[in-house]
Amino acid sequence: MAASLTVGERIIFHLSQYTKYHDSYDVPIDISQDGIAAALRISRAHAALELKKLKDSKDVAERLSHIKKGRTKRKAYFLTPQGEKKAKEIMQYADVNAIDLTPFQDIRKCKGPELWDALDDKFKPVVAMSCVFRKPFRREVLPDIATSLLPVDERGMVDLPQELKEYVVSVTDPEKLKDYHSFAVDYWLHWDDLKEVLYHLVCAKRFADAEILVFHHAKELLISPDEDLLEAVSNIRDVTKGYSGLVHYVQAETARRVGKHEYCLIVTKCMEASSIPSERFDGYMIEGLLNMDKKEYALAYRAFIRARGVYDDHINTALECHIAESLIRNGDYHEPREILERLLSRRFEEPEEEARAYYLLGVIALKTGEDDEALRMFALSRNAMNTKQTELYNKISEMYYSIGNRDKSLEYALKANNLKLTGTF
Repeated sequence: MAASLTVGERIIFHLSQYTKYHDSYDVPIDISQDGIAAALRISRAHAALELKKLKDSKDVAERLSHIKKGRTKRKAYFLTPQGEKKAKEIMQYADVNAIDLTPFQDIRKCKGPELWDALDDKFKPVVAMSCVFRKPFRREVLPDIATSLLPVDERGMVDLPQELKEYVVSVTDPEKLKDYHSFAVDYWLHWDDLKEVLYHLVCAKRFADAEILVFHHAKELLISPDEDLLEAVSNIRDVTKGYSGLVHYVQAETARRVGKHEYCLIVTKCMEASSIPSERFDGYMIEGLLNMDKKEYALAYRAFIRARGVYDDHINTALECHIAESLIRNGDYHEPREILERLLSRRFEEPEEEARAYYLLGVIALKTGEDDEALRMFALSRNAMNTKQTELYNKISEMYYSIGNRDKSLEYALKANNLKLTGTF
């Protein structure tokens, strides 16, 4: 379709969509030289040449205008009455000759095949490189050839339609796609977006790098698990033995938290069959938590008991709390009380787990009609959480002190001290 209209005619057609801005103070970037070049997928120099011809022929006029959300005025281009008449003739010509004008409007409105066929070959690699990105990215990182190729928002970000991206990826050489995904890896590493780094590593078939990233950043990745993370981590292939435990853990736990129960169960069963005790333990733990999510408390209890059996000589306080809660949820109060009291006779390494133990004892007291005991347990639970917050403030204070920010260090030290003064420690 690109040959059906000249570049000059395409510019006239493009500007005909913005006639309502003729008398406006704020105008969109689409009618600046850069915007026109981006919409038509031509270089800025080519756009400048064609606009000069259209001004000389009195089809287009220019004026200095304020660009929406911009800081400075720029030259904007408008159709003259003569240009508007030509625009109508172009649309009539297109209608008579069954020419689809959609590809000449905006890249975001184009269908994949139409855009791809209309593109100059030198632009195709840049468009393909852009189409591997799942999230908006800065156009400035693209090769110089793309300066005016792709439309951007007011922040200078490129974000193409999903349908267009899928088509372009489907017709691009797989080996080239690996290179483009590696380019995206470097981009997201710069912005410290670990989920996107992981996704593009997997798409580039760099599975060894992907599993190393998961191994070193599992906790950070699991701070906000979502469908995007699951898509990335679930596609890691041929996991090496030294990394399998943590990779499987992130796969299963992400699936559990986003509600993909079947996939979560498949991974946990794989973990439970492992020869590595820590991986078996994590498999049983996640299966138990999955059953808690599904309100199948008897099944959760069984999974937690299997986890307990992996390490006969070690008490895991988080696991013991899970076992107690599964029993409470199933209406059993005697055994969980014994478990929790036994735990509280020991020293807790994590204040959060101590708080949970007291809280669960408070729930048992409520269920058995011991209201005063319940209030006492809940108060102890709150105090344990205050201890955790105090430790956090102290750590932040130390961090600021180590980098020489004495004001911030003092601020957090005072917060920690105030918590101690108001608590019962």
